[in-house]
Amino acid sequence: MGRSLTRALEGALRATLAGEVRFATYTRHIYSTDASLYAIEPLGVAYPRDADDVVAAIEVARQFDVPVLPRGAGTSLAGQTVGQAIVLDLSRYLHRLVELDADAGVARVQPGLIQDDLNQVAAAHRLMFAPDTSTSNRATLGGMIGNNSCGSRSARYGM
Repeated sequence: MGRSLTRALEGALRATLAGEVRFATYTRHIYSTDASLYAIEPLGVAYPRDADDVVAAIEVARQFDVPVLPRGAGTSLAGQTVGQAIVLDLSRYLHRLVELDADAGVARVQPGLIQDDLNQVAAAHRLMFAPDTSTSNRATLGGMIGNNSCGSRSARYGM
């Protein structure tokens, strides 16, 4: 993607999203890695404030024919959160526990909620989110679900 197209993409995202948009070299460098050995610099990074921002970012990406890469904490071990795309960092603003229905054993969460934060609330009801990852104090639920996370006790509790 040429420099003028990149500037146009950045401008379109800034004009459309309520959240932040960053295309600076430093930011792209930070988001070029995760917990794996892979390093691929993204086109830019957006921090959606709400679901409408996510939809808007995907629409802009479609208009420019560029991929979108949702990302949480970047704890992936196989490079799932790096790529030449618009990275949507869902951990900055979309990190709430929306609802916990203990009787049904169901939680509604935003994708940037950290696993330990959910489990802390769920524990009061003798519940837990099954994956037992070593990165539970920083791994986000959206990333865990997207990557089919499991952890050391998956044989007992599931994925």
